Amino acid sequence: MKLFRNRSLTAELGIVLVTMIWGSSFVVVKSAADSIPPATIITLRFGIAAVLLCLFFFRRLKEIKWSHIKWGLLIGLQSFVAYELQTMGVKYTTAGKNAFLTAVYCVIVPFLYWAIKKQKPRAFHLISAFLCMAGVGFLSVQRNFSMNPGDLLSLACGLFFAIQIVTIGILTEKNDPILLCITQTAATALFALPFALFAEKAPSAMPVQSIFPLLYLGVVGTMLTTVLQNVCQKYTEPSKASLIMSLESVFGTLCGILFLHESLTPRSFGGFLLIFLAIMLSERGDLLFSPHRKLKTGQNG
Repeated sequence: MKLFRNRSLTAELGIVLVTMIWGSSFVVVKSAADSIPPATIITLRFGIAAVLLCLFFFRRLKEIKWSHIKWGLLIGLQSFVAYELQTMGVKYTTAGKNAFLTAVYCVIVPFLYWAIKKQKPRAFHLISAFLCMAGVGFLSVQRNFSMNPGDLLSLACGLFFAIQIVTIGILTEKNDPILLCITQTAATALFALPFALFAEKAPSAMPVQSIFPLLYLGVVGTMLTTVLQNVCQKYTEPSKASLIMSLESVFGTLCGILFLHESLTPRSFGGFLLIFLAIMLSERGDLLFSPHRKLKTGQNG
């Protein structure tokens, strides 16, 4: 098919699918977090994903190098911290707010590239950062200027996802994304395991209502999305990838309203709108602020 010959377009569609699955995962995580502690959820979902990835790509494992293990451990640590903060945060806030506050990583990414690759942010990045802070204020800051613990954890989660996106974007340039994916998921489960065993009180028996959410998170929400993200980011510009991923917040909010019957107040809507505008401006502001190009029509004579 012609679609799949266009590697860039196919990769972007793959990231759209990843984003839709991530959006639905906010609802699933919130349901699972009611009966299972955060690190236990992360250990199980990434453990399931790692085992399945090893089975699917068994022959490819012979090509694994120390660099894949080393960088997989780095991405896995970032992944564990991000998901731990997200899973803890969603217990104390709504799935919609968790999704939108997590999505601030799109605004943070350009500033991280500035720090690492000396790519200075443009004026619209600063404007988007201001809009994002205003949106967070509308969404989370209460009358006494305090914030819900769940909202703070969600914001911290967004920071670590931004770090992870930049890291993956850099490392997949010269490394096999599938092997990085395998070591990343295994490392995330390993980092979470000690916390699940020694810092949390795990349920004596797995609640029946949590089995499907965990399988969904492990197979679809982790294994499938991690493979798609790592492979598709290899053929997609980081700015485009983070722009598409920002839709995760929209899908997460819609799923929260549809499946968890979460309410949407005017103030929350205003916060969502400001953050979304900040994300759009951060990623596509170059189109608005670029100098107008002269049309070539009628200039050939």
